[in-house]
Amino acid sequence: MIVRRVVIVGHNVRNVAESARKAGWDVTAITKYADADLKLYAKVKKIENVKEKRLARAVDEISESLKALVVLTSGCEDLPVKSEVLGTNPRVAKSITNKLKFYKTLEKVGIPFPELTNDPPCILKPIRGGGGLGIRLAENVADPPQGYICQRYVEGIPCSVSLIATDRGKIEPIAINRIFAGWKEMNANDFVYCGNLTPLILARDQRNSLIKTAVEVVEIFDVLGSIGVDFILSDKPYVLELNPRFQGSLDSIEWSYDVNLFSLHVKACEGVNFEIPKPRRFACRAILFADRKISFNSDLTGNPFFADIPNVGETIEKGEPVISILASAKREEDVFNKIVNRRRLLYSLIL
Repeated sequence: MIVRRVVIVGHNVRNVAESARKAGWDVTAITKYADADLKLYAKVKKIENVKEKRLARAVDEISESLKALVVLTSGCEDLPVKSEVLGTNPRVAKSITNKLKFYKTLEKVGIPFPELTNDPPCILKPIRGGGGLGIRLAENVADPPQGYICQRYVEGIPCSVSLIATDRGKIEPIAINRIFAGWKEMNANDFVYCGNLTPLILARDQRNSLIKTAVEVVEIFDVLGSIGVDFILSDKPYVLELNPRFQGSLDSIEWSYDVNLFSLHVKACEGVNFEIPKPRRFACRAILFADRKISFNSDLTGNPFFADIPNVGETIEKGEPVISILASAKREEDVFNKIVNRRRLLYSLIL
């Protein structure tokens, strides 16, 4: 039996590494967050404050020594590696992750997004970056600071469409997900990303409009494999960004659909036919943030309710992500009840 190897690179890669390992791959993870449960699925090399070119060289050296493919994930989508990338080319990703260039491209083809304006109320956000970090509602911005843009604030439902793009130019929608941002029960502030619910149930016309717009966005760019388009759904879908990589919704999609997204990603990249299953249940990944300084002294590795688990003895500062809470159920309200109950369970285990 031939063992296929992959080097997964990103700020937080546990979900992708887990999916890859369950798909039968030998996994090496190069990441900022070396979580305890990541070590169940991968050989881990921790990175922190490493310059881009140096990191790219290190990735190339490791992938060459292992004869492994490279998967670039959150925070490293456009890392300029020379290795063979399983997914979107980092040069393509670079043009997408620059939000100013991305929005100008959407404007040229007439795809709606919250227009760039500093008329109040508006959203001030970094030109690069993700996870809702650095985004805030602003009332008076004469000129955005360097490295930032201002957009019209649109009220609506934060959501995403997850898709698979094949090497033959075919685009297959998988799921529509609710995006959680600033969820108070998860101690998340402002617009900080804190999880997903899959599927998001919508009226047929809303669902069709989201999928149609997502496909139109993806068709503009030469992306490949697992990708996602984020929206604010208001009077119509407004595009926020295109993620040319695996998304934070990976856990909720896999739990909801009983599917392995890494396997679908590989098949799409290698031109192998695949089928998209139907959702079987509601599933949620909720990211809990620290409301105080926490010393993590419990070993929760292997507990199916939790993921992205800190190492024993690790200290989490107030405002930092603590852990992901996972739940699924046939009814949406039951999923939320389980998330809240498992949050209480977590506190009883670690405090």
